[in-house]
Amino acid sequence: MDEVIFLEVLEGDLVNTRHRLERFPATVGRAYSNDVILDDPKVSAEHLRIDRREDGALVLRDVGSDNGTWRVQPWTQLAELELAPDTRVAVGDTVLRFRARNHAVPPTVVSTVSGEPRERVFEHPRAFPVAMLALLLFSALASYLGNYARTDWGELTVALVMPLTLTLLWAGGWAVASRISRRHFHYRAHATIGALVLLGAVALPLLVAALGFSLGLGASLSWVYHATFLLLMGWGLFWHLRYVARWEPARLVRVLVVVTLAFGAVSRANDLLGNEPFSTSLDFSRTLLPPVFRVARAQPVESFFEDLDGLQEQVDALAKEE
Repeated sequence: MDEVIFLEVLEGDLVNTRHRLERFPATVGRAYSNDVILDDPKVSAEHLRIDRREDGALVLRDVGSDNGTWRVQPWTQLAELELAPDTRVAVGDTVLRFRARNHAVPPTVVSTVSGEPRERVFEHPRAFPVAMLALLLFSALASYLGNYARTDWGELTVALVMPLTLTLLWAGGWAVASRISRRHFHYRAHATIGALVLLGAVALPLLVAALGFSLGLGASLSWVYHATFLLLMGWGLFWHLRYVARWEPARLVRVLVVVTLAFGAVSRANDLLGNEPFSTSLDFSRTLLPPVFRVARAQPVESFFEDLDGLQEQVDALAKEE
């Protein structure tokens, strides 16, 4: 390796810190007397030393550490190792990689963002409380409209507590992923996105039920509901991943389109294959809406019985075939 080398401290495949080593011997460990200090309780105070041999090669030596030094590929414990470009060793829970000064870096990623970056709406201080308030109101409304009996205050309380709990837990999981990937939690942004996705999931059945009732379409809007729900899910995943992944938006959209379409195909496999699901319950809207919402003319009772005549003829024909 060259006279100057770089020691990289890795987190997964990403580089956490880089240390430039110019003079040898160089030492690595937890003690403040080392050239490279590692904040890992499983690393000894004096763990490694990098020396230059008479032939010019750099050699890594374990100086009697408690937990040893391990080569990553293949995984073997070592006492001494001649360094080569991209050599990886593990000390405690930390992985180190050595690279030469002439190591080639990938081409620069050209940013697709033009001009000064703007604050996203999810990062605004008022975005989360507004989204959460709207979610709680719609959740309580959906519970109230779907209850045919007297007002159940316990059910209404659950309708308020559950969305709040799910949003906070969901945002916590994504925030941990953001902290690992981007060194920042972005908790408020993830909580706002989660609240908006849940708001859409709660409001969408109400809107579809109102549209179906108003136009007299009934269950024929199930595919509209399913497609809209998939778009909502894809939108939420896209913005969550923008705070976690380092991919460009175009690549992220392509991946999410494939994932969303695959999920939609699996969830509607029975319908796509022409299978009729068996159910012991009637398929009807459980949302009570006032008659003033009705735009399409109601079907008279006489036309309902006229439609049954054709059904009776089909049943009689089947009975004769048997």
